[in-house]
Amino acid sequence: MDIDFYAEKRVLSDNAEMVSNLFGKFYTNNVLSVVGINASGKTSLLKLLSFVFHYLNGKSINDIEEREVFTDSKEVVIEAVFYSKEKGICKLSSKIVRKRVNMIEEKYEVEEEKLYIKNINKVKSKKDLITFNEGDLIKIRDEDNEYLQDDVSIVSSISKNDNLHVRSLLRLTNINFLVTFGDFPQELLKFLDPSIEYLSFNKETEELELKFYNRKPIKLVNPLLLEKYLSSGTIKGINVFISAMIAFEEGGYLIIDEIENHFNTEIVAVLLRFFMNQSVNKKGATLVFSTHYSELLDEIDRNDNIYIARNHGGITLQKLCEALKRNDIKKSDAFKSDFLNGTAPSYDSYMGLMKVIKNHM
Repeated sequence: MDIDFYAEKRVLSDNAEMVSNLFGKFYTNNVLSVVGINASGKTSLLKLLSFVFHYLNGKSINDIEEREVFTDSKEVVIEAVFYSKEKGICKLSSKIVRKRVNMIEEKYEVEEEKLYIKNINKVKSKKDLITFNEGDLIKIRDEDNEYLQDDVSIVSSISKNDNLHVRSLLRLTNINFLVTFGDFPQELLKFLDPSIEYLSFNKETEELELKFYNRKPIKLVNPLLLEKYLSSGTIKGINVFISAMIAFEEGGYLIIDEIENHFNTEIVAVLLRFFMNQSVNKKGATLVFSTHYSELLDEIDRNDNIYIARNHGGITLQKLCEALKRNDIKKSDAFKSDFLNGTAPSYDSYMGLMKVIKNHM
């Protein structure tokens, strides 16, 4: 399974704000979407990306929550190509294995690993971005290195000075509670729910205070109680937009699964527009999300940043620019009609379901 973030198609003036310059003539997309029917592998892909980002940051594999994506695998090989302002273009090749510690416990270890680095002056084409030779090999994992944990990558020596900023909201896909605390901008609250006068957090008492217009303030000692007073969409909106604001400040990646959950389509569209607006997204942060709302794809002018996930005995990914060559078809129409194969339930499954329902009436 391969996925990339660079702008494969030409960057034109009318979609230049949707990308950020990496170096020279190479750009990365500020929005990356994964679409597909249920059980097509969208969530697994986002977990894998989150895992790789944390792994590249030097985090121990067994401390990365998203390692669960490897539950059914005894051995995994990951190849990650990334850009370091200090070093250049890097490629990390890692073989990760699962080992049994005792009768009930298992852990992951890095069994083999190689790190390649080349100067950006060697990169003349997009193919050069991912092509390395043995002359670029600068480090091989040494099992005798007593200073390196067996579940930490050798790339940690680079990443400690050049960390990726990653904010993942994957754990909030099916549950909804406030996870961001601090200043809650009144403008954000008004955008999500105009009846809220303010929401504040006291760092000393760790209490929330919620005030609606023309009502007395409500003090909450437990953030979970907030769901009694605010809608799921408002709570999710606070988490998502404050996480986005941090991403705009730091750069990096914001990962959201099923972005449309609890939201109306226009709120999600606003979020996408912020990431595709250079006056807002000055650091070139990237929003990575999955969705079932094909209408959202019409907000995205480019088609090299939309992946179609399919699962037919294994998860596969295909860029929309490879699947949809015609410009006279709206993206949403192509997905709804299953013109692209695997983006809507099949006709046979539809007829089978209708038959079962009729037989039970």
